[in-house]
Amino acid sequence: MKKLFERYRHFILYVINGSIATVVDMGIFFALSDGFGLHFLASNAISVFFGMLTSFELNSRFNFKKTDLRFRRFISFAIVCFIGMGLGSLLLTTFYIWIGLPKFIAKIMSVMLAGVFQYFFNKNITFKK
Repeated sequence: MKKLFERYRHFILYVINGSIATVVDMGIFFALSDGFGLHFLASNAISVFFGMLTSFELNSRFNFKKTDLRFRRFISFAIVCFIGMGLGSLLLTTFYIWIGLPKFIAKIMSVMLAGVFQYFFNKNITFKK
């Protein structure tokens, strides 16, 4: 079990950190869209930004343990996240508007799919050695 964890350590921690960031993202998303009546895509842009800040901090400190070159790494992380946000928004629109899934389910699915894309690029570009 330990060998398996070590092999997938970064991915497992990325998922845990991403889950924490997703709670932040989802909380802000629903507060803005349902609580304040902000359009769902505007709510998504704002919530993703705060989720991104949470994820960067957790991954740079506790997962990849890369606290050097913070500004460069943050810019790289942000670029990957914003591309992921665009992908996530496209998926959210597809699932929610075109397919008709409930907003909550559509948001979860879009976050999961965009998250796989983001892990690959952040591991290999943002937090490379």
